[in-house]
Parts: sequence; structure tokens; C-alpha cells
Amino acid sequence: MEIQKIKQTELTKEQRRFLREKQVFRQKLLLALLPLCFLAVLLLISAVFRAGRSSREQMTVNAACESYRPQVEEAAAKYGMSDYVDLILALMMQESSGNGPDVMQSSEGAYNTRYPQVPNGITDSSYSIECGIQELKYSMEKAGVKSPSDTGRIKLALQGYNFGADVYFSYLSEHGITSWSEKSSEAFAEMASGHTPRAESDPLYSAAGPWDYGDQKYPEHVLRYYHPAA
Repeated sequence: MEIQKIKQTELTKEQRRFLREKQVFRQKLLLALLPLCFLAVLLLISAVFRAGRSSREQMTVNAACESYRPQVEEAAAKYGMSDYVDLILALMMQESSGNGPDVMQSSEGAYNTRYPQVPNGITDSSYSIECGIQELKYSMEKAGVKSPSDTGRIKLALQGYNFGADVYFSYLSEHGITSWSEKSSEAFAEMASGHTPRAESDPLYSAAGPWDYGDQKYPEHVLRYYHPAA
């Protein structure tokens, strides 16, 4: 009986030793793997960041808009907008993708004095570019844009181009709004539309906002094609 108890005790000690060694091995293995896990997480984060950046960089103007670059550069120089050629092309991309004669969709703007001020009234792409550049410059001056990287004020200028600069900036001034937000853009559109909502079945409802006036997400739509140097 005593011999049996001793053997059981020794077996228990052996089991404990084995479990302890196994536990120590696991701890050492975990410590060895931690740096690898940390490195893997860093690589994953880096890959996600690069993928996101690559996705943004892929949103560039198409070949049709690029073909207008020489005309845009010439007109931009004429109106002191040479630093904003890429922004103008991004705007063109959003407005028309470079298709049709009214590439800047500037027919209804104040600078169109030759053609009917109705959608697609301009039938000369060069004239559309000149009118559009002047319209954008006026809105940028209202917004106080300082440089091609002044994204905050550029957003205001772009929304002014879409809504109509005079009425939009008057609204901003009256309400003490100094930076663009989708919320304030929708509030203006609600007022300007006479509180007329878009039907939820309307494709523009999700694409351009819930109120039946302009594109309430216009700055974001243009800026996805605009990548100024840092």
C-alpha cells in the first residue's frame, strides 16, 4: 500500500513537472511570436493605407478631360488661374467628363453672354472653358482661397460654383458659416429649393443630396479627382 502511494505521488510530481515545462514552452513561444505578430499588424495597416491611397490616386480625370489641358492652361493664364489648372480639370471631369461642347456646364452662369443661359446652351467648348474659369475664379475670390492646397476654402468655392456664388456666399455670411459641411450645404439647398425634397427613388437623392437644388456633395465629388502637391 505504501509503495503504491509513493508511486502515485511520484507520478503526480512528474505530471506537474511536465505541465510546467509545457507552460514555460508556450510562454517562450508566445514571447517569440509577439514581435512577428506586431510586425504582421504593421504590415497589414500599411497595406490598407497604401490601398486606400492608391484608390484615391486612381480617381483622376479621364483622357477626354486631359485633352483639354492645353486650352485650359491658355485660358487659366489669361485669367490669373494658372496655379489651378488641375482643379479646373477636376471640375470639368465632374461636370461633363469632357463630353459635349459645354464641358464646364457654364451656360447658366453670369459670364455666358453669347449663348442662351439654359443647360447646355453653350455650343463652343473653348467659350465654355473661359466662362467656367471666370465663374470658378469669382467663387474662389468670394471664398478667399489662398493656394491650390487651401482645400477648406476650395470646398466653399466649389459649392459656390454649383449653387451660384452670390446667393450661396450671402447665405453663409448671414448664418456665420465659415467652412463647408454637407449639413450646411443641405440646409442651403432646402432653403433654395423652397423646401422641396427629392423623392428617395430619385437617383440624385443619394448622389447629390435630399433637396431638389444642385449637388449638395459637389466639393467632395470634384476633389476626388484633384490631387494637389503637398
